[in-house]
Amino acid sequence: MDFERILTEFKKRRTSDIGESTEATADTYITHVRTWKSWLAEERNKTLWEAETTDLRLFVEDLIFDGKAPSTVSQRVSAISIFYQDCNRIEDRYDGMPDVPTNPYDGFNDQDRKMLNGDSKKQKSLEKSDGDKYPYIGHKEIEKLINNVPAPRLRNELIIRLLFDCGFRRGELANAKVEHVNEDDTIRIPPRKSEGRIVGFREDTSLLLDRWLNRGGRESMTYAPDSDFLFPTNYGEHISGNYLNRMVKKAAENAGIQETAAIYSNGREQHKITAHTLRHSFAMDKLKKVDVVTLQKLMGHSELDTTMIYVNMSDEEAKEKSKRFTDF
Repeated sequence: MDFERILTEFKKRRTSDIGESTEATADTYITHVRTWKSWLAEERNKTLWEAETTDLRLFVEDLIFDGKAPSTVSQRVSAISIFYQDCNRIEDRYDGMPDVPTNPYDGFNDQDRKMLNGDSKKQKSLEKSDGDKYPYIGHKEIEKLINNVPAPRLRNELIIRLLFDCGFRRGELANAKVEHVNEDDTIRIPPRKSEGRIVGFREDTSLLLDRWLNRGGRESMTYAPDSDFLFPTNYGEHISGNYLNRMVKKAAENAGIQETAAIYSNGREQHKITAHTLRHSFAMDKLKKVDVVTLQKLMGHSELDTTMIYVNMSDEEAKEKSKRFTDF
């Protein structure tokens, strides 16, 4: 049974007398499930039918870091939970239905549920330490990361530079292709959560990219001959977003600049410097040079309110500059 058929049947049940959902609500649920499916593939290299509680927890953290309101996050998680509940109820009714995992939401603990309500332990601890909810670092810390990347150095240094120079989401960079790189030191980031965008990168990054693409760096990866992706590996056609995150955290640990932002009740640590931190760092760096509407385009935000998070974190000069473009 294919995914579209599953969604069609899901909508029928939700809009029946038993489901008690309007057609608009069911369509919203389906949109959230599609987003979840794409995130799993890009960030975790998993299908809907392999998802676990850890995956849903990381999904929520990404939504929070993207500036989504608690009500939005809760709505998306609720839709995902209802989808799995529904699939488990009808598992035996349709031929070809995949094995459905336990509902990932069932494993959420009290701390996770507080996070859904906007009471993120990670964010609160960051507020106490730095005064902002969205951690970012400057050029000096970026250089420390670059000088302390794990092997292979060329690839991982290039990854950190691209994350900082271009504001990639980790899934976007993992899925970037060679054909997306332009000759004028820009790279096209295809649509994902919003319209696609073209972002430039620095000269140092351009030199590294040339070494990676044209001087044997990329070719040293086993899957390079069969891959169109910018970062093939020895194990697959492209690197995973999860690996990108682990690599950045390891570089921060090696550099002695990593911090534990929170420890959850299950003992899992939340780190301050991650791949997403570099996206925040890109935003704060660019805000010194461009107006907020331009930053919105560079970030790939569908809503200006999301971009305004960075303006509210910035200094008074940046706030005054941004007003010229938002007070219409």
